[in-house]
Amino acid sequence: MIGVRAQDSRFRPYWWGTSLTEAGIDARPDVGTYGRYEFGDLPPVPFELRGELDWLAKQPAHDEWTINGNATSRLLELLAQCRRAGVPLPAEFTQFMATSTLQDRVRSNTACFLDLAHAPAPLPGGGGHLVRFLADQQGCLYWYLHVTGDGADHAVVCSGDFYDGADDEAAQPDPEQISFCAESFEAFLCRFWLENEIWFAATGKGSMPDVGAQYIDLYRERAADS
Repeated sequence: MIGVRAQDSRFRPYWWGTSLTEAGIDARPDVGTYGRYEFGDLPPVPFELRGELDWLAKQPAHDEWTINGNATSRLLELLAQCRRAGVPLPAEFTQFMATSTLQDRVRSNTACFLDLAHAPAPLPGGGGHLVRFLADQQGCLYWYLHVTGDGADHAVVCSGDFYDGADDEAAQPDPEQISFCAESFEAFLCRFWLENEIWFAATGKGSMPDVGAQYIDLYRERAADS
């Protein structure tokens, strides 16, 4: 699985995130807990993504604000349900969900946590499946793998609705309420990690990553040109 480009996705592309005005990015104003920001303004992530998560393994671990949740305890159940449904999961996804030491390196300034679905939720019209993996603490937003109908590729999408293929009371996926937000799981994880670390550094709660200043400058330039 190499990922899905925004222009090839059936979902409208947006990045749901928090304000980065503290870091000097005017294109990321404070519009509440989360804003829906222009996907086209996002700079590329600053690492070569090879499906190995080696860039993340080099980052420092944290004791607070990490996204640790139920991933390691629920992963085997999810894998079994995905096999029954014929839904392949990318190797980097299962690696991350099985490795708490990698999870310790990802923080969330809104206390998001890993919340693996019990089973994949089918999209209407044979459009593939959604696999929930991350939840906002207050249930404002949920992030999902979108595994394409042929199982050959995946992306990450976001919705304010809760989807779970094993929950009869969960909402049925509504494509109009879903936003494309990353070409692959690793691309999402890298941007999520970096933007949160930038926010923590800008608010005096950590050190700026080595690649943080470059990301901020590129963001300003792309937003100014759009």
